[in-house]
Amino acid sequence: MTEHDRIRWSGALLFAGWMSAAAYLGYLITQIRRAAAVRSGSFEDGIWGERVELISFASLPQNVVILAPAVAAGVAGSLLVRSLVDPVVVRLQVLVRIVAGLNLIVIALGIVGILGVFFRNIDAVGDTGAILGRLGGILLGVGAVRLCAEVENTG
Repeated sequence: MTEHDRIRWSGALLFAGWMSAAAYLGYLITQIRRAAAVRSGSFEDGIWGERVELISFASLPQNVVILAPAVAAGVAGSLLVRSLVDPVVVRLQVLVRIVAGLNLIVIALGIVGILGVFFRNIDAVGDTGAILGRLGGILLGVGAVRLCAEVENTG
């Protein structure tokens, strides 16, 4: 693969990564807006419990996986051009940092969602699912942050 091909592929991966990150960011904003629209809580822990529940949906594995293409694109693109001097290298570094930051947000939302479970009445089946679901999202987030950190340390 020539240097030109590597830059071209890295540019395409950069674009795809940004699209994936934007898709997750759009989903996160939607969840925050839905939570802000809650005016009367139907949960036993009140309005804030319901808001936490809505926002923490962004940490469920099926939602976190939206970021997987961004992680893969950032890692692959960075590995393709790590030895080159080209503006795409800097843009890939920015993508990797933003994606790592989004995954840190996932981890924080998952932790808040798990903590929120303990402020409502115990429901063995529902709460176990809520905890395990958010834990799965946290684990995906931790794995993504690890990959992004490795890309930062490569070079």
